[in-house]
Amino acid sequence: MIYNSIQLFALQVPTKISLPFDLYALTVPKDWKDLFCKLQKYKHGKNYVLPPIECLNQALTISIDDEILFPSANAFKLTAKTHWFYCKSNNISREHIVNIVKNWLNISFKDLDCLTTDDIQKIHSLSANDLEFQQIKIPETVWSIENGELKIDPLYYSLIPYLIVSAIVSEPLSLIDPTRDQVFEPLQFHECVVEKSNVQEIISWPPIIITKNKKKKDSEEKEKPTHYYSFLLRFAFHYNLNGEPYLTCDYGIRRWVSWELSYLSTGKTVYISPTNSKRFASCKLKYMGKQRGIDFEGNLVNLLQSLNFKDKFNAQDVFQTPYKNNDLAWGVVYGNTISRSHHAEDGLFPKDNAIFHKACLERIQNVLGEEFCFIEPYLRCDNDKLLKKPRSEYNKVKEFIKKHFASINTSPPFYIPPNLKLVLLSQSKEAEELIRPLAKKYGIDDVTIHSLGALGAEMSGKNWRTDCADRIKEFQKLLPPSPPSQKTLTLIEILPKKHFWKDARKDPKPCFRPALAMLGSVTDHFEPKDENDKGDLLTEAEFNDEITKLEAAQAAAKEQGKFVKKKSLKSNFSHRIESSLKSGLSMAGAYFYPTFEVENFPTDVASVGVYKIPFYIGEITKYLPVAVRMDKSGVTAKAYGCDEWLDFYLFQIKMASGAFESIEFNKKKVQNWVFNNLFQETKQPTIYCFDADNLRSHGLLFLQKKLWRKHFLAFDTSENPKNEDITFIPTSKYPHIRIANIIAPNTTEVPIYRACDEDGNLEGHTAGVFHPSSKGSECGYYYLSNQRPESRSGGILQESKLVPLAITKNDKTGKPKKPKPQAQGYNPRGVILSLTLQEADCFSDWATFVQCQRLYGMIQYLDATIFPEVLHRAVGLDAYRPIQAIREP
Repeated sequence: MIYNSIQLFALQVPTKISLPFDLYALTVPKDWKDLFCKLQKYKHGKNYVLPPIECLNQALTISIDDEILFPSANAFKLTAKTHWFYCKSNNISREHIVNIVKNWLNISFKDLDCLTTDDIQKIHSLSANDLEFQQIKIPETVWSIENGELKIDPLYYSLIPYLIVSAIVSEPLSLIDPTRDQVFEPLQFHECVVEKSNVQEIISWPPIIITKNKKKKDSEEKEKPTHYYSFLLRFAFHYNLNGEPYLTCDYGIRRWVSWELSYLSTGKTVYISPTNSKRFASCKLKYMGKQRGIDFEGNLVNLLQSLNFKDKFNAQDVFQTPYKNNDLAWGVVYGNTISRSHHAEDGLFPKDNAIFHKACLERIQNVLGEEFCFIEPYLRCDNDKLLKKPRSEYNKVKEFIKKHFASINTSPPFYIPPNLKLVLLSQSKEAEELIRPLAKKYGIDDVTIHSLGALGAEMSGKNWRTDCADRIKEFQKLLPPSPPSQKTLTLIEILPKKHFWKDARKDPKPCFRPALAMLGSVTDHFEPKDENDKGDLLTEAEFNDEITKLEAAQAAAKEQGKFVKKKSLKSNFSHRIESSLKSGLSMAGAYFYPTFEVENFPTDVASVGVYKIPFYIGEITKYLPVAVRMDKSGVTAKAYGCDEWLDFYLFQIKMASGAFESIEFNKKKVQNWVFNNLFQETKQPTIYCFDADNLRSHGLLFLQKKLWRKHFLAFDTSENPKNEDITFIPTSKYPHIRIANIIAPNTTEVPIYRACDEDGNLEGHTAGVFHPSSKGSECGYYYLSNQRPESRSGGILQESKLVPLAITKNDKTGKPKKPKPQAQGYNPRGVILSLTLQEADCFSDWATFVQCQRLYGMIQYLDATIFPEVLHRAVGLDAYRPIQAIREP
């Protein structure tokens, strides 16, 4: 159903606020900063590495948790003028703070053997007299807009989220069942000390208990293991493109491990709340090498135990008992990389989010005032008719891809490179049987099958770099190179990542793309067939026989008044191979470019996605800026330092082979490449798409919200990389370019949304381009919402993890359905888009063009993607880093 408005789950921030306490702050004495940075230089030999203050700030916050509000991560920079931490009182024991600092110094720098007598004297001379609390007077006006810019004290970015969570944790939060209008679950929340100062996180504790009957391993006996999960709430302060602040509200679930860990393949996050503390702090539990074994990364636990806490425990205690709920509490966070499944699935449903949001909003308004309320609704731009033709074209793509491979007798409705060679490196007969009919569906006749054999065997795990080099040589020795005049796609059947969970360094998959690129092929891989999976219909005759049987069964059921659920005729295995094949075809240059026809809109518009890819060279991180270009004629790409646009297939092969040189981080180089190379050479109407979080602080100032302009691009003219001298260049200087700046959900800046009916009631999904209701459709910034994914065809409004909902289908309609904490939660999502265009352009048309490429541009995915197809491809080039630029597991 099409809805004309949506509501984002975010709160307005009032222009004035009254603090319920006096605010004080403590500054790090300059002598302390000099000493700490000197010690850090002794330890690392580098001036720019800050002292390891995370554990110090955590220890201070949870040991003085009634008074300290939040610390500042940058307070120990030599040039920083920020306060160390903020508090409600100036009566905090300064001797206690000095004691914590000295213990921290002793633990953090105990192995230094180069301390001078003067250094030791300075450490011993740290005194409570060095510390002085200062009362902070903050402006009565929280924020204002002056000359189009937001004016706000930076302190509010941390203070307001703190006030929000402080209100919620002050007493149990009552959740109300909307079907009965009764309180059903009071939950006590606790603060978590997190690194990002503008994100406040709280968890419910004690956790929720969930049990489930299951068979014991290798036995017919049943057991009923107990698992645990908490509710996780996050609040973050941001501002929109118009400068108006808002608070994002993110509600979810945090699951805990409740069984003894047998092995750590990767580090696991542990949340710890010491005796007499109301807060949790996090640290990492990981394998630290043969000498230390499994231990805590960092010094938080050692520091807590040195501060006369009653709690005495070590990493082995947490490893053996990952969940503990006494005066001393801890929990190891469950992640999907853990081989054992959890009774509870991740995420909440829309009904659950609404329940939490209502409860939190009532508490916030009771404590802080009713000025905290929903931000304004967003209204649909009247451009949906522009998507009719691309939607119709893309429906043919979807229809083709969904068809069974044994029933296809038509050509693909999208471009596939001619004379493509398909190679399968198999580990099973089932894969060999399936690959030819699947290839035939996509018009591929040249199919070669080899056994993967030893190329897929575990590596030794002793020296990862050497193992990778040896495995790549084996590929070159055992497989022939691809013909230079023919594109080649290689699919590999290989055991999944979880098979190598005991030691990720033994997993050979990181070698595949670099090895095959050196042989002139792009590649993708898929997992072998599961023993419980069904068989496949390999011929048209088998397919037609099965269709006849199904039609007869449906007719018989209809006569009896029964309903037969439609089942897929493809096995899960064939779905996996076809998904891998589609992904590989995209790498080989297959594409679909939707037709977008609008009055006064340029014809033959090209799209370019620009992205900065990290290269992990030893301990140094370098970067390779890349650009991918698409139009009706095909897909090309280029990298920083590359003069010409290369065929996308060839670009990936060169990139994975190490043909492009990465650069050390340099804002000027990135800015000059984009302006003086990409923009300067653009000769046809082109929209450049950027992931804001990837480049806005790495050279492209025009991606920063405060520097966004509708027809101008911010440019730094300063020659000094430490300073900025900003000028604004009119887009008319580059008459063919347009800019699409996309903020993705992983930034915490993008709230989830709900569609609204005509009465303002919250509903489910609706795909569209929406603008703030107080602004016109040409305002220049938008919320692009996703349609309901096909995997959620059953709907999400009839599911809940909190309350029973009425069944709406089949003969049990109206009866209550139990809450389903074991179901995968899902909520309608979208992205925030801002545009910088030419003077005569229609903003809502270009926003719809970007939305079109999110919804109707992919062949490997049939649902909405975060980024338009061209930027999605640029981000995906991360998978084609050369082996020397891949981080060791």
